[in-house]
Amino acid sequence: MQDIVSGRTTRWETRRGTGSGAEQQVPIYVAIGASLASVYGSANAVAGRPSGMSLAIFDEAFSKLDGKNQRQMMSFYKKLGLQIIIAAPNENASRSSNTFDSVVEVDRIGEGARATVVQLKERARNELRAMDPDILSDAELAKKMAAE
Repeated sequence: MQDIVSGRTTRWETRRGTGSGAEQQVPIYVAIGASLASVYGSANAVAGRPSGMSLAIFDEAFSKLDGKNQRQMMSFYKKLGLQIIIAAPNENASRSSNTFDSVVEVDRIGEGARATVVQLKERARNELRAMDPDILSDAELAKKMAAE
């Protein structure tokens, strides 16, 4: 691992037990994404040419990451050309909801279940982004602060 500010290089094994849960999880998620993109060849996808599904499926992924880091991981995976499916409770999923294309809510009802599918359009993502200052880019946040 290399610190992009100082340029200092360390082995992940020496840092594994230090830092927050997020700091320990991020290198693993980066490695998973890079590995999947390598296997699928999705990182080399050409616009207008189908590259396959390139699925990355996670159960309660990013649970130790805050909303900003979750969104950064989702953005990283999308840049790698991966299609991400995440199973998570609503409170965890809501932190990254502005990056989703679809949300499938599954409710248990006795022995049965009901699924509701919601497609998130750009307007909905913008509305979600506007509700949470942590989601705004630094430039957007500075603009809002200057206006108020």
